[in-house]
Amino acid sequence: MWTTSGRSAFFLVLQHLKSAGVNHVHLPAYLCESLLLPVKTLGLKYSFYPVDLSLTAHPNPPHRSAVLLIHYFGWLNPATSELRKEAGRSFHLIEDACHALLSDWSTSSPVERFVLLSPRKFGPLPLGGWCNLPGEPPRATAKAETLMWRSLTARLLRGTYLRQPHAPVDPATERFYLSAFQAVDQYLEREVGESGVPAFIPEMAAALDWGKISRRRRRNWRLLHALLANRVQALAGALPSATVPLGYPILLPAAKRDRVRRVLATQRVFCPVHWPLPVEVSARSFPDAARLSRTCLTLPIDQRYGQGDMGSLSELFLRTQ
Repeated sequence: MWTTSGRSAFFLVLQHLKSAGVNHVHLPAYLCESLLLPVKTLGLKYSFYPVDLSLTAHPNPPHRSAVLLIHYFGWLNPATSELRKEAGRSFHLIEDACHALLSDWSTSSPVERFVLLSPRKFGPLPLGGWCNLPGEPPRATAKAETLMWRSLTARLLRGTYLRQPHAPVDPATERFYLSAFQAVDQYLEREVGESGVPAFIPEMAAALDWGKISRRRRRNWRLLHALLANRVQALAGALPSATVPLGYPILLPAAKRDRVRRVLATQRVFCPVHWPLPVEVSARSFPDAARLSRTCLTLPIDQRYGQGDMGSLSELFLRTQ
C-alpha cells in the first residue's frame, strides 16, 4: 500500500496492530525521532532496546509487542535472521527498510512480518512511502497534492543547482528549496495519520530506472571506500552483492563531525546526520546509540554523482582533517 511517507506507513501498520490488541512497541535506541510520532499519536506504550556499534539490534520484546527492526544505511541488520525465525510467535516484527529500498530484504521462506519502505530516499519523489498492508489507501488531500508539486519543483531546482559544482554558492536558491522541503516535513509531522498519496507518485516511481540507480550508488560507494577506507572509520567495511547503500556512513569525533559537516556545506556538499538522539532515549542506558548519534556522518553517494565527483568529495573531505 502506497502512503505519503515511511512514517505514515509505520502509522498504518501500528494502527492495524493496535486493532488486533497490540499495545506496546519495542524500538531501537538508535532511530530517527520522527518514528516516535506514530507511536505517541496512537497512544501506544513503548520501550527501547540496545543497538551496538556494528548496528546489530538486541531486542528483548515484551510478550505480544511489536518490534521495530531498522536496516541501517542499506545493510540488512545482522539480527534479521534470528528475529525472522521468532516473528509471529511471541512478538510482531516490523522491518523498517526505508534505508534498504533497493537491497535484498526479501526472504526465501514465509515470514510473518510487516515491511516499511521510503522510495523518496532513493529517487526524486516528492512524497511516497509503502507498507505491505493489503487494501487501497485513501485519496490524497488537496494539501498533499499542492505540497507534492511544490516539492517536485524544489527538487528539480536543487538538482540543477548541485550539478554546477564550480558555480558560486547561492543562499537564495538554497533557502527556496530548503523551505519547500521543510514545508513537506512539517506537513508529514503534523498529519502523521494522513496516508493518501497523489496518483502521480506511484506512476513516477514506476518510470524510474531503479537498476541504474542501484548500479551507480554501488559504484560510488566502492569508489569512495577505496579512497577513504584507510583514512576514516567507516561503519561498513564491505558492500555485499545484494546491498544498495543509502550513503557512505563514517564515524568522527563529535566536535569534528559537526565542523566537517559545516565546511562541506560551504562547498555544496550536504551530509545528513543519522540521527540526533531523541530526548526519550537515555544516553546512559544506551551508550552505543548515543555515540552513534554524536559521531555518525553520512557522505553522499547518490546516483546524480559521477566517478569524478567521488574523487572531488574525498579530496574535500580530506582537506577538512
